[in-house]
Amino acid sequence: MSSGRSRFSCFLDERQLALCCVSLEQYSDGGEIPDYEIIGGYDGAERQVIVFSGHGYAVPFSPVVFSGRDVGRLTHRDFLGTLMSLNIKREMIGDILVGEKRTVAFVMNSVLPLVEEISKIGGVGVSISHDFTESDIPEKKFETINATVKSLRIDAVLSDAIGLSREKTQALIRSEGVMLNHLMIFDPSEKVCEGDVFSVRGKGKFRLNSVGGMSKKDRIFITIYKFK
Repeated sequence: MSSGRSRFSCFLDERQLALCCVSLEQYSDGGEIPDYEIIGGYDGAERQVIVFSGHGYAVPFSPVVFSGRDVGRLTHRDFLGTLMSLNIKREMIGDILVGEKRTVAFVMNSVLPLVEEISKIGGVGVSISHDFTESDIPEKKFETINATVKSLRIDAVLSDAIGLSREKTQALIRSEGVMLNHLMIFDPSEKVCEGDVFSVRGKGKFRLNSVGGMSKKDRIFITIYKFK
């Protein structure tokens, strides 16, 4: 960045972010890659912003905390609908963390004045603050699947994750594809590593949480998390 000024994207979903990171890696092959950070307001955010930092930067978005006596009755759709009814585009809104007493929405600073005018959501009165804390981050819930596989190919791991035979899983991958680390693949032989995230439309979202040792039959012990 020759000007030394920071530049930043809008909020990107996981697939958009993965594609941008691939492009940045390709760019780095042809020259010096600009300094950048990926931030979403908290560790594990699904929607994040890429900031090209220059000589330092100010975070381009803010947490907005909605609270009130009946806030617990409201859903993610209620909050998102209200925000978008103000003609705020989806890419200006990050994660929305719905809680029983407080809900936090991350919004770009350019639309913050509009958001701060909100007094009702879904007919429920709300007050607004910016005192976001780690206690506002909901705990992610998941089902644990323990299995053994012959190899760490995506068809083998996915077969145990969704409860289909290896052959049917291979056909599913070839026909519909699998999102692996937020990029679509159609090759059943693609390798999966510990920590990789994968999903199939209509089947759920998973993470290969751990890879263990070998069984007596030379199969690999794995643990898969299925997100709820």
